[in-house]
Amino acid sequence: MDYTLRQLLLYHAECVRHENARQAAGIISANLGFAGGKAAKAALAKLAG
Repeated sequence: MDYTLRQLLLYHAECVRHENARQAAGIISANLGFAGGKAAKAALAKLAG
């Protein structure tokens, strides 16, 4: 199957957005882990549902 340049560019942009979001989540998680306190407890409660 042939893909157009536009399709490839859109796919690449989506991959970059996904990777950036993953990295941001990792930074936030590490920050909460080191900082602890109320923010970490609230984040854990949110994840636990």
